[in-house]
Amino acid sequence: MEDGTETNVTHAKTGPDDAHEMERYRGAYDGRAVYPLTTFCFNPDEHIFEPKISRRALGLNDVLIRTMHSGLCATDVHAKGTGCGLGHEGVGIIEAVGQAVTHLQPGERVGWGWLHSSCGNCTTCVTGYRQYCAEARGFAFSDMDQGAFSDYRIIDAAFTYRIPDSISSVDAGPFMCAGASVYEALDAAGTKPDDRVGVVGIGGLGHMAVLFAKAMGCAVTALSSSDSKLDDALKLGADEFRLMNDSSHCYRTKSDGGYEFLEEPQPMNINTLLITSSEVPNLEPVMPLLARRATIVLMTIQQQPLSIPYMSFVLPGHKLIASTEASRENHIKMLEFAARHQIKPWIEQFPMTANGIARAFDRLEAGQMRYRGVLVRQEDAIASALPEL
Repeated sequence: MEDGTETNVTHAKTGPDDAHEMERYRGAYDGRAVYPLTTFCFNPDEHIFEPKISRRALGLNDVLIRTMHSGLCATDVHAKGTGCGLGHEGVGIIEAVGQAVTHLQPGERVGWGWLHSSCGNCTTCVTGYRQYCAEARGFAFSDMDQGAFSDYRIIDAAFTYRIPDSISSVDAGPFMCAGASVYEALDAAGTKPDDRVGVVGIGGLGHMAVLFAKAMGCAVTALSSSDSKLDDALKLGADEFRLMNDSSHCYRTKSDGGYEFLEEPQPMNINTLLITSSEVPNLEPVMPLLARRATIVLMTIQQQPLSIPYMSFVLPGHKLIASTEASRENHIKMLEFAARHQIKPWIEQFPMTANGIARAFDRLEAGQMRYRGVLVRQEDAIASALPEL
């Protein structure tokens, strides 16, 4: 490196405006290029979001990505108190690739999600489900000094995904976690176009579930604890809306654009039920809505034990499965599907600054986000927020 050679790195021909800053800090580690990476973390003592610098070598299988956008997820809320680098719905431009990376080139636009690594050798990995590998590691559990609320990110190229040209970067962010997760869940349940999908919880994850299920040709029943989501659920494409505490009644869109309120206590027509709410609700009121041999998919992250109404679950032959992160195959298929069907998440944009991140978290934690926050990188904002050295 001292003679300026970098035999294991390919760089973009044209770099970002702050490329000279990257050059200034570039060092050497075992012959590998070393880069400074600035990422926003939460300081729990000061209750502020602040940028921190780390330095990392670019490995043979890694790519260096200049971050452009990042979605904001409830998982970021769960993790912020750890002090880790925040953000895991990143989108950006590849600036450099390790020598062993042959399927990606500098200048390409890619995204990444929650998962960062897996063993690659176990039965789970080789059958395509690396997200369930016993050694799988992701956001807030590895690379603690990195995130998507950043200027740059170094990550194993196998855990990045090309973004189709027809998907804007601001829309692509929420696809990296929420979009991939709901697509995986629908696939894991064996959902077919003539099925009805029930979505419990119309939030960042649930609104995406409605969009994808409708694009697949399914009928959709939206279920929520509050009628405040009624208008949005039907505008998203849901065929009907039901309250969790009054599931025997439903709202449907009339041909003249209004709503009709109907009593239909036991339709028994939901084939796939996605639980996307912040916690698993009491499922007793939902059981009469399920078709025989329905599949309930748990997508919620919670620590509390799960309670299932036993006889109403067993006698109709229902199935209960879990689905979290997407496989690589389904992540790629999801992006292709979203591009083909022109799926657009409902987003709110915020600048990727300390104040912008704080405002985004405030709205998400207050339940006011409609429906996915996206942080937009300001080229010089992260550097200007660093303290004087």
